[in-house]
Amino acid sequence: MSPRPESVAAADWWAQRLSKPFQHDVGAAEPTTLATGVAALVRRQRTQAQIEAFRRVLADEIESHVSQYDWRPGQPEFGSYMRSIGVDYGPDEVLAHAAELAGFELRMLDLPMKTVMWINPGIVSVAEGHAARRVTIWKAAR
Repeated sequence: MSPRPESVAAADWWAQRLSKPFQHDVGAAEPTTLATGVAALVRRQRTQAQIEAFRRVLADEIESHVSQYDWRPGQPEFGSYMRSIGVDYGPDEVLAHAAELAGFELRMLDLPMKTVMWINPGIVSVAEGHAARRVTIWKAAR
């Protein structure tokens, strides 16, 4: 079974973050600057093939994750917390397992810290960084 569009959109966002430099926002000026600087020094460059493998595997992993919980198109926020994935001081198990299946290991600074993504019926949103506002990254056409 193919992953639903919400799972694909979510996987695309994480794969883009894995492939391009970004700012870490952990909630304070010094730690943010330090985290971003350290990440730049230790960041492993992934090949395009690794990133594409991660994107494909992650879409399936996200689909498996969200399929465990109620999916109510008429009430997209119902159960939203259970369908969230993210990175605090390291990637959650959905992200880490997808990377493992794609042939590499995710480390603490490989993806934006303090980030939460919600995968809900018809909408995918993310808060990237400490106290970030929730932003819609994908919405179904109506």
